[in-house]
Amino acid sequence: MSPARARSGPRSHRAYNLDRVVAAVRERGAVTRADLERMTELSRATVAALVARLIDDGTLRELPPDGQGDTATGPGRPPARLALTESAGLVSGMAFGHGDLRVAVATLSGEVLAERHVGLAVDNSVAAALDTAADEFSAVLREIGHVAEDVSNVVVGLPAPLDRRTGRVVVNNILPGWVDLDPAGGLEERIGRPVFPENAVNLGAIGEMTYGAGTGLHDLVFVKVSTGVGAGLIFDGRLYRGASGYAGELGHVQVEANGLLCRCGSRGCLETLVSTPHIIAALQPMHAEPLTTADVVRLLAAEDSGAVRVVGDAGRTIGRSLADMCNVLDPEVVIVGGELSRPDGALADGIREAIARYAQPGVARTVTVTTGTLENRAELLGGIALAVQRAGDPARAALG
Repeated sequence: MSPARARSGPRSHRAYNLDRVVAAVRERGAVTRADLERMTELSRATVAALVARLIDDGTLRELPPDGQGDTATGPGRPPARLALTESAGLVSGMAFGHGDLRVAVATLSGEVLAERHVGLAVDNSVAAALDTAADEFSAVLREIGHVAEDVSNVVVGLPAPLDRRTGRVVVNNILPGWVDLDPAGGLEERIGRPVFPENAVNLGAIGEMTYGAGTGLHDLVFVKVSTGVGAGLIFDGRLYRGASGYAGELGHVQVEANGLLCRCGSRGCLETLVSTPHIIAALQPMHAEPLTTADVVRLLAAEDSGAVRVVGDAGRTIGRSLADMCNVLDPEVVIVGGELSRPDGALADGIREAIARYAQPGVARTVTVTTGTLENRAELLGGIALAVQRAGDPARAALG
């Protein structure tokens, strides 16, 4: 809780305005005084006085205009930006992958203070995974001299669909050991802080919208191609989860009626053709040693003709399904993420080509296909962004 909110006694008009300024900084992350005038509709003199008060009590700090050097402003120099300090409170984001875990702690302006990344066999044991998450949470706090009580809430991403009403994993073939369990509750017991679960690809969409390729946009589709294929959907600046939490399961759109059996139990799902294990299997006959995803990434970087062709074909297959999605949703941008996604690489090129061919002409002309800029941190930073939002407006955050 910020010092502005902690003051005792009846709430005055000044206290109300202090909270408005803090809320505006929290919403934007880092702002100038002119930004605050526009956002709060307060006068320049009032904003100046409120900012001075919040800097004096340690709630705000002034950042250099260019992120370095001194903060003085002169002719032609941009104005200094303001951000919330650690004393205003902290949040945490966690992101489980199928083989790793990322944990970070940030200020209420979304500035990451410390971050850890460890390898972890997430699928094998829920208890071990949550124990590791709790240990890493404590370790990252120790790095910056804070304790759990300084953290208002934690958002954790899981690589599986979640029932939005219960937060439980309900699909028994993606994280089979986690089904019908309450991972957020289990983590809360270990760290003593409120924990909110979210589908990891949804967090990737929020991360790219807040910190990455989707900054400033309000309608986007984030597609992650990895061990599966998922999509995070942002409409009018808000995450869309669907009625039960299954929105964005692009990988389980049927593309071949009599195709391979998918782990979801259906046949011919998109995932059976284009996920990284299937891409690796397609490339393996051309290589003597067993391939890994990292090997495919290196082959793409070297412009290996076989890798470029196979991944480009996968992109075109994904793009065919995305074209239908774009016809229905009309997003501003499709952001492509995952290990095989490279700027102007074969995967994005294939998706771009298929959307141009199969989407309605008006949609195809207006939608942009690009690659994510956050790489493997998109889900973690999305967790931070959602945790910041929850700290400021829990009801709004709960709705996405």
